[in-house]
Amino acid sequence: MVAPPTGYLPDRPRPSWFGRALATLFIAMLGVVCGGTFITRHEPPTAFENRAPETLPELSLTREALRDYPVRFERYFSDSFGLRGSLVGLDHWAKAVVFGVSPVSNVLIGKQGWLYFRGEDGKAFDRWYRGSEPFTDAEIAALRDELLRRHDFLAGRGIPFLVVVVPDKYSVYPEFLPDWAALSTAQAPLDRVVADLTRYPRLRFIDLRRPLRAAKGADRLYYQTDSHWNYLGATVGYAAIMAEVARLLPGLAIAPVQRPPYVAGVDYVSGDLAQMLGLPQQWREDDVAPFSKILATPELRCAQRDASAETPGFEIYVYRCPNVPRFTALVYRDSNAIPLIPMLAENFARSTFVSSAQLDAALVERLQPNIVVEEMVERTLNLLAAFPMRR
Repeated sequence: MVAPPTGYLPDRPRPSWFGRALATLFIAMLGVVCGGTFITRHEPPTAFENRAPETLPELSLTREALRDYPVRFERYFSDSFGLRGSLVGLDHWAKAVVFGVSPVSNVLIGKQGWLYFRGEDGKAFDRWYRGSEPFTDAEIAALRDELLRRHDFLAGRGIPFLVVVVPDKYSVYPEFLPDWAALSTAQAPLDRVVADLTRYPRLRFIDLRRPLRAAKGADRLYYQTDSHWNYLGATVGYAAIMAEVARLLPGLAIAPVQRPPYVAGVDYVSGDLAQMLGLPQQWREDDVAPFSKILATPELRCAQRDASAETPGFEIYVYRCPNVPRFTALVYRDSNAIPLIPMLAENFARSTFVSSAQLDAALVERLQPNIVVEEMVERTLNLLAAFPMRR
C-alpha cells in the first residue's frame, strides 16, 4: 500500500451528482449577480463605506485610455454588481455577529456589546494602549516643544493657555476589551507624555483619565457603540476643565449643567462604530443622557450662536452670553468637544470654538481672548507637532 504524499488530503468518494450540482450552483450565482447588476447598478455603496460610487467609465479609443479602461471598469463593476449591498451586509453580519471578528480594520469588537476605535489609521489603539506601535521620545519632545511654543506666545500677551486631553475609550473602560488586548509595556504612552510635561510647570495640562475613571462607577460615560464619550462623560470633563479655568480667571463663576431626561425604550443610539460596521440594528444602546435634547433646547441657555461673527467655509462657531462677566475664550477642539460647547459657552461673554489642531496667531491677535483652551483626544497627540502654530 502506497502512502499518500505528505501534506495532501485523501480523495474522498462523492456521488455522481455532486459535480453537476456544484457547477449549477456556481453558474446560478453568476447569473444572479450579473442579472441583478442591471437592477441595482445605480445604488450607491453601502452607507458605512461613506463614499461616492464609481461611475461607468467613458470609452475612448486612445491607446492610453484603452490600456486603463479594464482597471476603471473593474472598479465600476465592483461597486455596481447585483445584490452587492446585501452580500456585503451579509459578510459583515456573519463576521461580526456569528464569529465576533470585526470586518473593518479600525473597529475592534469587545465584550458585552462594546466597540472600540482603533484609530483613523488602524494603529492608534496599538500605539496608545497596547504600546506595540512605537511612540518615540523624539515624538514626545516634539509635542512638548510645540505646546511650550504656544504657551510662551500666549503668555507674552497675558493670555493663559490650558491643554486638555480627552482619553480614548480604552483608557477608561479597558475591562471590556478582548482578553488578547493586553498592555505590552509597563507604562502607557500617555503616562510618558504626562511625566514629560510635568517637568514644565508653566504649562497647564489636564489629563482627564483620573476624573473619568473615578466617576464611571455611577454612570456610563462613553458610548458602547461610538468612539466618543457621551454627554455624562463630557460633564465630568467640563467640571475638571472649569475648575482650572476658574483658577486662571479669578472672578469667573462656573455655570451649572443639567442632565437631559432619559426615556427607556425611546432614547437609544447606534454610534459611529456601529455605522462603520454597517450593523446599526445589531449594535444599539440606550442613550442614557440624550445630547440631542440639549441641542433641541437652545432657548433654555444664555449663550446663543452668533453666525454673523463666523467665517463661511470654516468650522468656527461663535457664541455670546450677555449675562456673565466679560470674560472671553478661544477653544481649539476636535469632535469630542461637541457636547462641551453648550456647557462651556455659558461661562463666557464670547466664546469661539475652532475645529483645528493648528493655533492661529492672527486669530488670537484679533480676538484677544482672556483664555485659550486646547482640547484634543488622546490618540491625536502625536499629530500636534505636524500642525505647528501659524504665525
